[in-house]
Amino acid sequence: RPLFVMAVVGGSSNSLSGNNNSSSSLVTSGTNVSVPRVALEWFSAGVGCALADTLFNPLEVLKVRRQVLLSGASPAAVPAAGTGGMGGGGAPSTYQLASSLIRSEGLVMGLWQPGLLATWMRGLSYTGFRIGLYPTVRDAVQLDSAPLLGRILAGGMTGAIGSVVFNPVDVVRIRMQTPNPPASTWQAFGIIAREGSGGKVSLSSLWRGWHASAARAATLSGSQLATYDSIKKPLRENFAFLTDAQGNETPLLHSFASLMSGFVAQTVTMPFDTMKTLIMADRTGSSSLEVMRRAMVAGGGVRVLFAGYVPALARQGPVMVVQMPIVEQLRKCVGLDYM
Repeated sequence: RPLFVMAVVGGSSNSLSGNNNSSSSLVTSGTNVSVPRVALEWFSAGVGCALADTLFNPLEVLKVRRQVLLSGASPAAVPAAGTGGMGGGGAPSTYQLASSLIRSEGLVMGLWQPGLLATWMRGLSYTGFRIGLYPTVRDAVQLDSAPLLGRILAGGMTGAIGSVVFNPVDVVRIRMQTPNPPASTWQAFGIIAREGSGGKVSLSSLWRGWHASAARAATLSGSQLATYDSIKKPLRENFAFLTDAQGNETPLLHSFASLMSGFVAQTVTMPFDTMKTLIMADRTGSSSLEVMRRAMVAGGGVRVLFAGYVPALARQGPVMVVQMPIVEQLRKCVGLDYM
């Protein structure tokens, strides 16, 4: 896997606006600094995604907690679930879940802080990789007869590869957002590495659920980036208020395209998202199939795969509206064109 990633990064050329230079120049204090283009693409996407994910981390926490709770995997998904105004048993609604966490732990500690460091790490690594390298891969696999398919393939490739390589970060992030997390993000890596292996360090534990995570990432990245990339042109041509006086792209156009792509991506991805969360949140060392079997039984069948859809969609739409415009503007700041 590392060799494949190195081949994609090392052998990539500039895919934007027909410019085939593999590096770009930054000007710092009057000095030209040559930086590989893929590094700038990764950097701009990673920083933009980390900033956006920080704003909407509470919705991610609610989504993870609700997925775990509805699956029956953790009876302690919220403090005193079924009490404290939750209606005396049963799975709480998203609103009830948020209210309970805020009452018991406060807004910051209950909703914003869980998994925040791991969220930054994930944004700078996996998300930066899948979005940042998309333009390069898109043009490398260009299909003139089926451009949409080429975009889906490019997004799917960067999503799947990034997900597999950075899987440990995702496992730790989800663990830190579940009930009773480890004391620190760094401690979580060691705890997870020793689970299901008799106390011995096993790196395979950090790659648990990589197949479900890769499937989720491929569908998310393929649907999101292909939709975003494809919808920008018709929006630009048919809605003048989304462009500037010269007909060029604007942050408002990026926001509209992002909102549409976020809705498509979350709907397509939701079943894989739930599977990934449940497998990565499991603390028993059970196989992925056993984890999903228990979840199906406890959650009433396949409907459990859409557990947390409302908070997930509530997060995905706004986060995309913020995320992609930030990424696009950061690309311009470091001397790159829009995606």
